[in-house]
Amino acid sequence: MPPRKKITSIQDAFRDLGENLARVADFPDINSYVPHSKQRKFHRSSKRIRLYIGGNRSGKTTGGIVEDIWWLTRSHPFQRIPDRPIAGRIISVDFLNGIEKIIKPQLKQWLPPSQLRGGAWTTAYEASTRTLYLENGSFVELMSYDQDLDKFAGTSRDFVHFDEEPPETIYTENMARLIDRKGHLWITMTPVEGMTWIYDTIYEKGVLGDPNIDITEVDMAENPHLDKTEVEEFLNSLSEDERNARGSGKFVQMGGLVYKAFNPKIHVIDEIDPLEFRGPQFKHYMSLDHGFNNPTAVHWHAVNPDNEVITFDEHYEAGRIIEYHAAVIHQKNKEHGRLPDVNICDPALAQKQAVTGTSIQTEYAIRGIGFVLGNNDVLTGVAKVNQYLALREDGTPSWRITRNCANLIREISRLRWKTWASKKQQSQNNPYDQIHKKDDHACDECRYFFSFMPELKQSVKLPERTALPQIGGTSAKLPGLGDWNTDPNLNPRFSQPKTDWRIVLNDDM
Repeated sequence: MPPRKKITSIQDAFRDLGENLARVADFPDINSYVPHSKQRKFHRSSKRIRLYIGGNRSGKTTGGIVEDIWWLTRSHPFQRIPDRPIAGRIISVDFLNGIEKIIKPQLKQWLPPSQLRGGAWTTAYEASTRTLYLENGSFVELMSYDQDLDKFAGTSRDFVHFDEEPPETIYTENMARLIDRKGHLWITMTPVEGMTWIYDTIYEKGVLGDPNIDITEVDMAENPHLDKTEVEEFLNSLSEDERNARGSGKFVQMGGLVYKAFNPKIHVIDEIDPLEFRGPQFKHYMSLDHGFNNPTAVHWHAVNPDNEVITFDEHYEAGRIIEYHAAVIHQKNKEHGRLPDVNICDPALAQKQAVTGTSIQTEYAIRGIGFVLGNNDVLTGVAKVNQYLALREDGTPSWRITRNCANLIREISRLRWKTWASKKQQSQNNPYDQIHKKDDHACDECRYFFSFMPELKQSVKLPERTALPQIGGTSAKLPGLGDWNTDPNLNPRFSQPKTDWRIVLNDDM
């Protein structure tokens, strides 16, 4: 810390005051920190896990560093910190770009030298261990995601701060470091990698009300210290997905969602009573994608004469044999009050197995469940599904899903196109026309089902009486259903796709 100037006159005093104010304005420390509204929300939360997710330059890293300092100095204005030296850990993407270029400069800016051991970084920071010591006995380690996993083990910490998204294994290892001291953890990040494990493990749980998780979301535009014109120019230079992630801090599927039209507020409805949809005016379908290590996914669909679809039940389970799945299917068909008109499966299930000499399709047929083979032309199937998801002139879609089909809803909301392995490859190549093969089982079998559905006329406006149940409705009946049996104008003939409905077992060919 530079020696104080000797003040010889009132002019010197005012000049010295002006220089100090200018320095603080350009390089404020913790004493002049004024959090914006989202930073204040983050600081006030006392939950053990905090996710501070925001766009670039939204103040998330600054908020995280100030939180670190308040813990280390035991001067937190909103929380009670243990009355002892605090052991902390800040972990970033790597040492060069994360620690050296971001974390250390932020610590030097916001942490007053008077709090450092010996009053200066030269005496407080040990480069060999990358550890910063404070005068009060507290310390903080600076680590990175490119270190071996065992480097994070074996110690107890009061807090861990992840700056940007950590690998899941490193996150889990550091969670274990907090057990002894009942420590806290916070993550400050921009979700540039899309819907990764953070979305499932932390974000969704926090949004749904997990008592141990707090979510703070901040848009770049909410940082009052940024020039609005500069922000707008930056955001206009990005793609839609990048703008949502880097500008608004939203989780998006990088590579693009396959079914962008899907909106849970529109396409998801309350559960229905299948018995109310068993009349002859409805067609029932069942679709299946078989797996063992991966889940076997099965869904049941009711279709009215106007080709409006309700997917109303599901079976989704891994680690079970065909005998088990067949029994579940028979039981659900019994509960539905009728057998499906058509059962559709993955065409790959017609292939003979080396051990049994039969196909999975045949094994189901032996147990009384015959399947026709679906069409596995991915792009054609995706186009058909998107057609049924699209909104018509009356604002309603042709496909809705009941809330009890939770795995289908989860998959369809996240299914994305495959992406290139690196940003460089991505910039040098056209986007993939392939779906990312992870968590796609329910989406696959529904795509096989829609390959049997007819093409829809565009911009079809349906009479109000034939609309499907509205969101949050308590009745699953179609309005005016009783009139269909007496008024021929309201009972159009069911549109049958031109398909050979015979069940073909390849083993017999």
